[in-house]
Amino acid sequence: MEALRRYSIEFKTSVILSSSIAAEIFDYFESHSKPGAHHIGSLYESIYFFDADFWTVSIPISFGTVLLDAVESLQDMPETLKQDLILTPKTAWDFILFWADCLDYGMGISDLSKCNNLDPYGYQLLMAADQELRSAVSQLKENRPDSRVLLTCRMATEIFLKAYIALKIGLTEKEAKDLNHDLKKTFDRFLATSGYSELANLRDKLDIFPAIHDRYSELSYPLASLWNGFALAQSIGAVIVREMTGRNTTAQILSSNNSMHGTSFIKLVPSDVSR
Repeated sequence: MEALRRYSIEFKTSVILSSSIAAEIFDYFESHSKPGAHHIGSLYESIYFFDADFWTVSIPISFGTVLLDAVESLQDMPETLKQDLILTPKTAWDFILFWADCLDYGMGISDLSKCNNLDPYGYQLLMAADQELRSAVSQLKENRPDSRVLLTCRMATEIFLKAYIALKIGLTEKEAKDLNHDLKKTFDRFLATSGYSELANLRDKLDIFPAIHDRYSELSYPLASLWNGFALAQSIGAVIVREMTGRNTTAQILSSNNSMHGTSFIKLVPSDVSR
């Protein structure tokens, strides 16, 4: 685009994107760049555990009214496995609810990253938690995920909880440090702040994470444990983003119960897609 701009200035002419000169310029840069360097990519990528392996869940960049297919977000999953996933009501339902978390989180965190009216420290924590979560996705996409990804998921969970408290009622850096790395103490503070009593059952699930001092130890966990830790971290992030943005694809799915009737499509109207 910079080359197009300079060409227009030097030759005092307008260049439209569909013109032959624009195509020539784009072809030049594509042929002199790393493969994939010019791909737009996804708005957000997550990971899903199915059939003893991790699969990328891709949330596309969308504008206007769109119809999204949850199963098609599993771009690297073979079609036979997709059929196994979607044709069994239990596995289909579990995946589509997880996909709703991915959709709300990915679009919502994009919304929040552009906000300038949030508590500064809360915003800082939220963006840090997002980085930790995306780092966990990258680690889980490896052919042989390292068990230390659970520490990354633990950190994402801790920072998400502190971010919520800071965004909701305020939290100083000293208060955040006083909570230390005590996940259950921080979670209790989150529950008290949010009033989400229905999430109290998640407290015991925090035991999936290693103790903070285990970061100095060699770790070995089964893939299912890595998945449970990641899913918990993302679900907490999704809860926070939903409240802050008003996005709630899960409610839309539950009200229509589409997945139980053999379809995995969700229609998003403009107000859902770009706020």
